[in-house]
Amino acid sequence: VQMRRFDESQLLDNIAARGDLSRPLLRSIARELARLHGALPRCYPDPGGNEAGTPAVLRAALEENFAQIRNYSLEAPERRHLEKIAEWTRGEYDRLLPVMQQRIRDGWVIDGHGDDHLGNMTVIDGAVRLFDCIEFNAGFRVIDSIAEIALLDMDLNARDHPAECYRLLTYYQEYRGDFDGLALLDLYAAYYALVRAKVNLLQHPPDHPDLAHTQAYGESRRYLDMAHRYCTPRRRFIAITHGLSGSGKSTVAGNLVEASGAVRIRSDVERKRLFGLQPEQSSMPADKAKLYSGEMTRRTFERLQVLAAAVLDAGFAVIVDATFLQRRARDEFRTLAQRLDVPFVILGCTASEEELQRRLLLRQQSGPDASEADVEVMERQRATVEAPADDELDSLLEVHPGWDAGRLWRDFARRLEAG
Repeated sequence: VQMRRFDESQLLDNIAARGDLSRPLLRSIARELARLHGALPRCYPDPGGNEAGTPAVLRAALEENFAQIRNYSLEAPERRHLEKIAEWTRGEYDRLLPVMQQRIRDGWVIDGHGDDHLGNMTVIDGAVRLFDCIEFNAGFRVIDSIAEIALLDMDLNARDHPAECYRLLTYYQEYRGDFDGLALLDLYAAYYALVRAKVNLLQHPPDHPDLAHTQAYGESRRYLDMAHRYCTPRRRFIAITHGLSGSGKSTVAGNLVEASGAVRIRSDVERKRLFGLQPEQSSMPADKAKLYSGEMTRRTFERLQVLAAAVLDAGFAVIVDATFLQRRARDEFRTLAQRLDVPFVILGCTASEEELQRRLLLRQQSGPDASEADVEVMERQRATVEAPADDELDSLLEVHPGWDAGRLWRDFARRLEAG
């Protein structure tokens, strides 16, 4: 065995501290986690039992956290937060118990890493690698794969990287496609925040005379606040993009993900998933006619509706990134928004002919991408586009891919308020 010491500057917690969690790096993290979660052994404990990977283990861990934290004399704000968190987590556990049990049967419980925070990831030879998994405790390691994403979600938020957290979750779903698992994310994230709140308190005895003024208590308070935020409902909405290929739809949708915490669903990704392809896997020339046929487009948009409803039911806002050139497709998502009683916004993306061509050529030259649209495809789209009609304008927000997340969110929030 030959061991090699890796460069500690490439630990992801150090990269995050420098502010260098770039979008390509976040995509690499998501791709590697999705690959691992798909390759690791699946576990099928008795859903009603108390083996590692069952809901009963999570319930016991939650109750242990509450009991150990209550051993300490918390200040009034922290006591109130703790009791609200306890009430919420117990309610969510009971509500989601059938979901957790079914996910065991469906193969989402894995023999995983168990501690996949940024400090246990590094970049080696340009690739993201995880290390220091919890080998000694199957109760921590054998878990629903979405729990590992929840831990990383909490860790990124704890490091004050919410935009990166939102990007990573959307990227992970592109590769993994576990949209139903989103329903469990906040419960697991709140649990992991509670663990850190407890661990900080355990640095001192319960009878410490000046506990509330210690650094450990301050950290515990911070994690209790975070757990409480995971218990707070998000603002939900449906946003769809509208525009030709190359008009900046995916850029705008990605910026809105960072600003709002919504989950993006890309038609290009879901079309390929239905066809058995990975997001960045190029289709074979012989398959293109079938992949981009009218029937495949119909199936793709049906799938987008199912996924959008799942994301909303899980408590998240959703952005559906597709051309939406035809009125009928837009109306179907407006109807979905009305049925689920959430706001509906159309993100209108436009660009000059010259700019459309420039972007499409640049994308082709930049390497694999979920979209395979070229200039010829864009020109065919132009012949079929149905511009938003007068009765759609109340939902339309004209946007530009050059807007940063802050500018985009300000205009988008005003549209939500007006809507």
